[in-house]
Amino acid sequence: MEHTWLEKLLTAIAWVILLGGIVFGTLVSKGILESNQEMCVPQALVFFIGSIFASVAGWAILKMLVNISNKVRKIESKIN
Repeated sequence: MEHTWLEKLLTAIAWVILLGGIVFGTLVSKGILESNQEMCVPQALVFFIGSIFASVAGWAILKMLVNISNKVRKIESKIN
């Protein structure tokens, strides 16, 4: 079934959130590690894991919305 423009937009946003969150978390964690402050390794690790979790969660939520929209459209087409 063909996606609507809104579903395509949500899918693109989901992928940008996933990739952007991973890149952002990596760069910030690298900056924390390069600061050489006390306890920088645990702080960088927690920030990296948190950013990965947040980006995957945002990606999954938007992909789930697109999937639900597809299912609703299929049900509507069967009813009509």
